[in-house]
Amino acid sequence: MVISVAVDVNEIAHLGKDFPWIKPSGCPRCEQPLWWHGFVLAYFSCLLGAVYLRRLRCPCCRAIHRLKPVGYWRRFRSPATDIDQAVTHRQNSGRWLHDQPRPRQRQWWRRLQHMSQVVLGLSVPAVSAFATLSARGFIPVSRSFYCDTSGIDPPPYRTVSLPPVS
Repeated sequence: MVISVAVDVNEIAHLGKDFPWIKPSGCPRCEQPLWWHGFVLAYFSCLLGAVYLRRLRCPCCRAIHRLKPVGYWRRFRSPATDIDQAVTHRQNSGRWLHDQPRPRQRQWWRRLQHMSQVVLGLSVPAVSAFATLSARGFIPVSRSFYCDTSGIDPPPYRTVSLPPVS
């Protein structure tokens, strides 16, 4: 699960593993205290190389969480504002932006069209579909049709202690 935190990507890249991460108050699933669980490499479009993001582990529900800067969706290296800007520019001018890779923008455009047709059932303008899907909890340019409701439900199993072995 991804936990969004208000940090700067450039600051993380500059300090690396020495970045002073602030531990969340509790697990989003079960609200138990979290343990540090190492680092994981992540790529962002504003940087040439990978940066280390902090991971956490919940000892109760055994979920692994990753801290990620606010404004980035799961599995996306570009911020949501850049994606929205590219979609808006494409709809208004019929052209692609020059500061983002064109294949990536095409992929966002096609996925948004597909998502708006399947979820909304209409062939609506891309900008309004983007806003509507975002308001409903979807990632508008994703291939996944599941809303991001991770962390709302309890874990799929109960944690119980085993009887002592004789």
